Amino acid sequence: MPDANETVSVRQIGEDRIRVCVGDREFEADAYCPHRKGHLAHGYVNAARLRITCPLHHSSFSLETGEAVTGPTGTPLCVREILREGLRETVREGAESAAGPVA
Repeated sequence: MPDANETVSVRQIGEDRIRVCVGDREFEADAYCPHRKGHLAHGYVNAARLRITCPLHHSSFSLETGEAVTGPTGTPLCVREILREGLRETVREGAESAAGPVA
């Protein structure tokens, strides 16, 4: 189970994507909340629950599945967990965004 004291960072990696690092886990996600387009790079990351919360209306999303957990939206985020095994990088994808799957 993740530790609430894990190191957390969020950075913009493209126009519509962010990278969220919680300890040694990395996730790519939509950069904007599907509710009212709050910029998730300015949101709150709960390291213990692996969730990101929108700074505008407090919709909260699972970083593992993209599921909308709380707040005024039921629309999930498109998320991908980046898994590094030696030199091979694999991706585990969560929900697809309204724009479709991540390329």
